[in-house]
Amino acid sequence: YNKLYIMLEYKLKLYGISLTKQEESYTSQCSPFSPEISKRYAEASNRKERGMYITDGVKYNADAVGAFNILRKHLSVSGKQKELSVTGLKNPEIIKVAV
Repeated sequence: YNKLYIMLEYKLKLYGISLTKQEESYTSQCSPFSPEISKRYAEASNRKERGMYITDGVKYNADAVGAFNILRKHLSVSGKQKELSVTGLKNPEIIKVAV
C-alpha cells in the first residue's frame, strides 16, 4: 500500500496535484443519511452481502456508499462542509476512463 501511495503521490506532483490520505473507519458501515461517520452510527449489519448496503429497506451499492462517506468524512475534517446529494447511490453510472 505504501509503495502505491508513494508512486501515486510522485505522479500527481508532476501535475501540481497534492494527494491527501483520509482515515476511513466506519465509512462502509454508516448510512449515507447518518449525521456523521462514527462508531455511534455504524451498523455493520446493513451490509447484507458483498456489494449491497441496505438501510430503511432501500438497497444501495456498498462501494458507492463507502466512497460517498469517505468524501463526507474528508469534507468534515478539512473544514469544507458542503451539502451532498445522496442521489445516484442506488443506481450508480458506469464511466469508462482511458488508462
